[in-house]
Amino acid sequence: MTERTCAACDCELDDSAIKVTVQGRAVEVCCEDCAIKLKEAHVATKLAPVVHVKD
Repeated sequence: MTERTCAACDCELDDSAIKVTVQGRAVEVCCEDCAIKLKEAHVATKLAPVVHVKD
């Protein structure tokens, strides 16, 4: 049997796992707090400025 873990905190998931879609991919989290954190992290990475380094 494969162990399922939360996509946000790596806690083991049970039957009450919550499915969240991030970048079109379905992932599971253990609670509402982790769902919110995961979505906030995704939004933050989309809004982060792209830095180009010149050689």
